[in-house]
Amino acid sequence: MAAMQTRLADGERVGRGSATAATVIGWLSGVLSAGTVLMALAHAGLSLPLLSALGPGGDRAVPPAAIAFGVLAVLAAVVAAGVFARRSWAWALGLVVHALTVFGAATPYRGPVSLVGILLSLTAVAVLLSRPGRTALLPRH
Repeated sequence: MAAMQTRLADGERVGRGSATAATVIGWLSGVLSAGTVLMALAHAGLSLPLLSALGPGGDRAVPPAAIAFGVLAVLAAVVAAGVFARRSWAWALGLVVHALTVFGAATPYRGPVSLVGILLSLTAVAVLLSRPGRTALLPRH
């Protein structure tokens, strides 16, 4: 009887851990999406006071960067939606999107804004690779 209760308690703990992991991944992906929308707008030439002051080009348009940030914003939003809907494809897409974000923000590193993207995505990758992150999104066999 005690062993059965322990297994039930462990199962409940794993379930809560998975739900927490999914929530964390979803929110990190959503924040990344919102931030990259702002970066896309700033690189499109729109003057955003804080971002224009931090960026190297001020409010000068950089179309390739605006497109790249726009694509990342859409992909991160798709990951967030997939995670909140508990779709198994969101695990693989989230891993790819967040790993590429770390690489893209680090090369070339552009200061505090790059650091924010790196920290968000490294955290998401760590949670995705954790047992609760995998349990939350990957189908069980």
